[in-house]
Amino acid sequence: MDKFSIFKKFFALTYIIIMYVGCIVLAPKILESETVPEVDKKREVKILTAFFGLDNGLTRKANIIYSKAYGKDGMPLVFSHELDPKTIQGSDFEVTTKKGNVYIVEAASLQPANEEFELRTVLLIGEYGSYPDNQPVSVRVIGDLMTRTGQNYKGQSIKVIPLEEGPVLSYAEYFTFDEKYPYVLKGRGCDCPKEETKTVVKVVWSGGVRAVNGKELGENELNAFTVTLVNGLDTMKLHPFKLADLGDNENNIDICLKQPGIPILLEVNENIAIDPNNDKNPKTQIKVVSRW
Repeated sequence: MDKFSIFKKFFALTYIIIMYVGCIVLAPKILESETVPEVDKKREVKILTAFFGLDNGLTRKANIIYSKAYGKDGMPLVFSHELDPKTIQGSDFEVTTKKGNVYIVEAASLQPANEEFELRTVLLIGEYGSYPDNQPVSVRVIGDLMTRTGQNYKGQSIKVIPLEEGPVLSYAEYFTFDEKYPYVLKGRGCDCPKEETKTVVKVVWSGGVRAVNGKELGENELNAFTVTLVNGLDTMKLHPFKLADLGDNENNIDICLKQPGIPILLEVNENIAIDPNNDKNPKTQIKVVSRW
């Protein structure tokens, strides 16, 4: 074979490799905060919600998270504490259906809620029965699933919210911006306006949500969110002036408040949000805790 033919074959092979690699989409990196709240060591560790979000309904986009995700069931679990990413695997979880079938989870991931201070939602991917006759009814942690502060979820179980029900609030914490906060000024998942915002309430839904019109939650839904806030001797009910941490296809939303104080309760009106199965939320509320 002459040198020209060898060069042509080498060039063609290189081109194919470049094109192939260029088509690969890597999952976003899991971002861990530099510091972990010390208060988490004193709080009770528990599973907060398990939500049968999709029955054979995961789209091809989910293949970024797990290569065989397309067409599988999706079940997000929300936990009280952030998880240690190194300890998460599908075999940590066991799902039981209405008819008593038991499944070991095929894959588990912190994606897509992968940002700092968000690592408390795990998406379970696999086959866990079917709607309506044999839905999953419970999830149990059977492996060593650790928090970032060293507690173990092993042995805990929770009832599954069925497919036909809408999303609910699972967790809420408040914080304020300081010099160490990893502030995101613009783009997908950006934070509340720094100058105007005195208090932020981070809300974690039982699964991914959007407005009932299919778009992101926003100005039209502001009055549907009510925060009870304590400031000194005063207790007031407030609506946010803005919602943030949007556009990143996950279950965390930031509520931006212009007033300083301690939020103690968040209430959300019914029928303002839908899950990936297009089910509307019921009226839902949750106590708010301090991040620090």
